[in-house]
Amino acid sequence: MAHRALLCSAIIGLLAVSPGARAKGPEPLARTIATLVQQAGLGDGLGIHVVRLHDAEELYRNRPERPRNPASNQKLLTSAAALRRLGPTYRAATKVEGSIENGRVAQLVVRAAGDPSLGYAGIAALAEAVHLRGVDTVDRIVIDDSYFDDQILPPAFEQQPKESAAFRAAISAFAVNRNSYVVHLGPGPEVDAPGRVRVLADDYVQIDNRTVTTAGGPPTPRIDDKLTDDGHLAVRVDGTIPTQVRTLYYRRRVPDPKTYAARLLVRAMKKAGIGGALAVEYGTVAEQQPLIADMPSPPLSSMLYSVGKWSDNFTAEMLLKIMGAQAEQPGTSANGTVVVREELMKMGVDTEGLVMINGSGLFDGNQIAPRHLTQTLVAVYHDPAIRAEYVAHLAVAGSDGTLKARLKDLPRPRMVRAKTGTLRDVVALSGYVLGEPGRSVAFSFLANGIAGKQGDAKKLADNIVRALADYATRPTPEH
Repeated sequence: MAHRALLCSAIIGLLAVSPGARAKGPEPLARTIATLVQQAGLGDGLGIHVVRLHDAEELYRNRPERPRNPASNQKLLTSAAALRRLGPTYRAATKVEGSIENGRVAQLVVRAAGDPSLGYAGIAALAEAVHLRGVDTVDRIVIDDSYFDDQILPPAFEQQPKESAAFRAAISAFAVNRNSYVVHLGPGPEVDAPGRVRVLADDYVQIDNRTVTTAGGPPTPRIDDKLTDDGHLAVRVDGTIPTQVRTLYYRRRVPDPKTYAARLLVRAMKKAGIGGALAVEYGTVAEQQPLIADMPSPPLSSMLYSVGKWSDNFTAEMLLKIMGAQAEQPGTSANGTVVVREELMKMGVDTEGLVMINGSGLFDGNQIAPRHLTQTLVAVYHDPAIRAEYVAHLAVAGSDGTLKARLKDLPRPRMVRAKTGTLRDVVALSGYVLGEPGRSVAFSFLANGIAGKQGDAKKLADNIVRALADYATRPTPEH
């Protein structure tokens, strides 16, 4: 009720449009949005654009042509280009090649293709498949990850060098478990005893467990890691773990993805019953060997769910490099951005002023205008080859993803499909409001320079979407 009252107040309020903004389209809608913007008082860091889906008619504008930091709304462009260039059914396959002689392979080649979904379970299944083909011993494993270049940190990711969270994970053609490790924590057998600490990569990680089991209170784990001189990852875990908790999970980025992936691969081979020296090295193997087994990723349409719904930086950056590799190997982030721009231009998006340096929108460097986003949203919606997959990968307001807890009071369920974006100084929300024929809209809301006012910016974005939802659910007048 409070939200509805606010919208009514906005409708009857005075229309005061800030410099650079222009209300256009159905007068009640334009007046409502303009008044909401005025009441929010967030200054000139706002960029807003609303257009009708069926004919791209502009309904509201507030500096839509000015490029801004889009945060994770950058992923809207990456996903659209990936669907167009790669296709919804595209799969990245990890292949194992080699010559089998009496159950022995002298050189086993693992040819990686940037599968962002490859986890230890996939590596284990691949190892089992190799063993089932009759491989009992392997002398040497060569991991060919030349599909990507050696730049493991995407552009702008160096801006927070001490950040160990997995959202800043490195990018590599042979990536296992998203180039991150998970610390599993649980209480010990009794109070004051050490807690239980486990990491899957036991051949790579050295645990220093300093946790204490407590009778109550909140868990207070602290996890630090560093590379040792002999190539291991030393992980120190401090803090308290109360007896009432079950297993806790904390994911951290891996500073040395190559060693980590190699150790997990050897572990999987041994578990599958494959013996031998299993000496691992990285290198390029130009000549194709006989195929022993392969592990394809899920289709692109499925992999995009984590990008749109949960703002998955890792998958977005991996897909950007895959697009780059499709154009020229080794795949680079820079080549990937060229592909994205090419696909946008083919879609009819005016890319003037657009600056793209990475695929996820993380940190500072990308500059995207609201009109770039609305033009992309409209173009994709009118493309039957990718529309269903694109709309499906977005978060559904009040239902799932990063919008699960937002906009639960809309006139109809599941009518808003959108991508969120949040940085210290940025709040973004762009997507679709789907309603009556002729009243569905594409919108983009980018707020920069709002450090300390993120809550106010999100509130304004949500109120604008509520106004759009009210507009979209009204029947179109007959003429």
